[in-house]
Amino acid sequence: MLKYHGVVLSCIAVFALCGPSTFASTFYYVDFADGDNTAEGTSQQTAWKHAPGDPNATDNPAEVDLTPGDTIVFKGGVAYRGSITLEASGEPDNRITLDANTDGDFGEGRAVLDGGRMIEDWRRCASAEEAQGNPRWEDIFYAEVDVDISSNVKHGEFVLHRKAARNTQAPWQRIILTDGDEGLLPISQSPKPSDPFYPDLPGDFYESPHELADSYPHALYYEEGTIGNPNLPLIGITSSEQSAPVVEPMDGGAVTFDLDERMEIAEIGLVEYFGEDSERAVQEIAFVADGEEIITVSPANETGEMQGFELPEPVQAQTLTFRLVHPEPEAGWTRIDQLAAFTTDGDNVLEHELSSILTDEENLTAEDPDHYDGKFIGVHGGNNHVYFAAVEEYDPENHQLVLPHFEPSTYDDTRYAFYNSVRLIEEPGEWAIEALGDGRSRIYLLPERLENGQPDNIGFPDFATGISIEDGASHVEVRGFLIQRYSGGAGGVAVARNNPRSEGITIADCEIRFLSGDAGINLNYCDDIVVENCHIHHCPGWTAGVFLSRVNDYMVRDCYLDKNSGSGIRHYECKDGVIADNVILDHFGMHASALNVYEGCEDIVLERNYIQNTTAINRSAENIVFRNNVIDGLGRSTVGVGIWTSGSVGGRHITDLHFLNNTFVNMDADVGWSTGILGQESGSPSSPEGLVIKNNILHGLGEDLPGEIEDNIYTNEVDERFMGEGCQVITDLDELFVDPDNGDFRRREGGPAMDVGADIPPPDDLR
Repeated sequence: MLKYHGVVLSCIAVFALCGPSTFASTFYYVDFADGDNTAEGTSQQTAWKHAPGDPNATDNPAEVDLTPGDTIVFKGGVAYRGSITLEASGEPDNRITLDANTDGDFGEGRAVLDGGRMIEDWRRCASAEEAQGNPRWEDIFYAEVDVDISSNVKHGEFVLHRKAARNTQAPWQRIILTDGDEGLLPISQSPKPSDPFYPDLPGDFYESPHELADSYPHALYYEEGTIGNPNLPLIGITSSEQSAPVVEPMDGGAVTFDLDERMEIAEIGLVEYFGEDSERAVQEIAFVADGEEIITVSPANETGEMQGFELPEPVQAQTLTFRLVHPEPEAGWTRIDQLAAFTTDGDNVLEHELSSILTDEENLTAEDPDHYDGKFIGVHGGNNHVYFAAVEEYDPENHQLVLPHFEPSTYDDTRYAFYNSVRLIEEPGEWAIEALGDGRSRIYLLPERLENGQPDNIGFPDFATGISIEDGASHVEVRGFLIQRYSGGAGGVAVARNNPRSEGITIADCEIRFLSGDAGINLNYCDDIVVENCHIHHCPGWTAGVFLSRVNDYMVRDCYLDKNSGSGIRHYECKDGVIADNVILDHFGMHASALNVYEGCEDIVLERNYIQNTTAINRSAENIVFRNNVIDGLGRSTVGVGIWTSGSVGGRHITDLHFLNNTFVNMDADVGWSTGILGQESGSPSSPEGLVIKNNILHGLGEDLPGEIEDNIYTNEVDERFMGEGCQVITDLDELFVDPDNGDFRRREGGPAMDVGADIPPPDDLR
């Protein structure tokens, strides 16, 4: 084992840093353009068309068993269309390698793994009717493709902008459109986003002064003294199909229904919630009708089904209250899946099919009731997320949209945008898709250019994952590829959640782009991992650059991560890692950060990284060293590093975080609590322990940050408690840095306290 700046790396990972194996047993050659699967495949002249592990492979590549030391060389300059699964293992000193012509003697340039399909047979719209009335109909083309998105447009619910299943996610997340190798094309949208790559930023949305309402006919509320989790709306207690709300306190907490008319109630019912916290079952519930207690019932534990309780006799009432009764007040909170009240006919008067109502007198002004037919809407809600759904109905007289029921919590005002309609296409490059049935869809496009009267080189992903390492395959190297246009899968290169765990994986010198999935590089349950010198960029659909889940002994270094929609590098429960010498730029997507260290991470060094946007450290982090990094908030980030201690994994909280010689600047000056490092406020499960903040240049410090805070330079005034020994305030960035306006935050010669702050140059394209 070897120590790298305090972090232990295995000998396997160290060997991986030395370059590709020199012990290859057999070289196989793949030429997708001119190869032949019946050939030998062991020379450039006898190359195969398909690679081993491709489900479309036949004959020899389908039958070969890869062994330690084997190398598959893909022809440079050729686009390989397909997906590859590796299930064979090499040895620590004798790897299996996928090589994209890194020696440069098989074709020209690097090989390409391309999951895309080009669209042909475009037709120009012949009338305004064919373009659903779009005034630019003469410039709009359409084509039909054999992709079925029916389930994506007809499921009748709101789905989260991230993590939705492929058959329910928004259609433009399932089918992304690319202009060949030039870039992504933007979905049609209103209002137009400030950056077309990020179609889901609430700051670009319409804003209604009204909170999103629901169609529930009764008034429903917590009684005074009762509270619930604001992210789990109380309306969920009316149906077991919705998320169970929290009710607190368990003893005395009460929920009341004011019915829209007096009704005769003969029976009450409830479904208890049994999830991870099923031990929080309430012992009794008292039912009160119009202020009179009628019955107290004792639910059976852990049935998970509706339990009915007949009243001594039917009662006429309009106000129904359910009050929790528990002999142990310290038990705190509980969750109830559903409350019910039944008439003598057996009808549950508390359960109704729900819709949500959006009212906006300023922006919903169209006079045609069909104006929003076929359009999708994105609504900002929940814990700072965007949710998508198809519009169901429009009432022009009341300036209201009827939408599927929006289950998450809402804000006092409503931010929203419309998507995916040919009627919203206004600018070159914009497109929309609609389901035709029979497994086909129609794509509309206003092309940016034509070639022989047709839109040129327009394609979409036809495959889900580029390279998948499965079944515990170990000691594998992937080197040199351009990987592009995959959607709906695990990513460009993915290590599956294996048992046994994979180990000894190197992914190097790859470019990954135009991909919508879990991550450009997706690493799960594996050990001794190296990701180096990879460029991952322009991956939409809440796709991370590099994702690490339950990974041990790893290094991500010298990578350039630019404009991925779901964070640059994301960790979950990782140990013994190094994140070094990376550039992470412009990760400003919805609910995204530049870098995340989440859920039980231990023994990680992050150093010499140049970062734009926020780094988040969440829940149970231990022994994290953050050293010699630049975080530039670009005036858009509220915090440089956020430390959130709510929750825990494995019984630990956040401890031993060391911030040494970093530079965190340019946080959003319009937000009063913007700061370089933010600790979760007092009252959280615990404050960070063992915190060291020394020799940093910081926009500020905020909230609950006890520890050693010394020798820092602040670019804004801070609380006196943060002015430890050697700390000072200097607000003039030009006094501190070489060229702060152009992202060069190296120290200016002759400035104060020259041993404070980071010492790394900006990326070349920022200079």
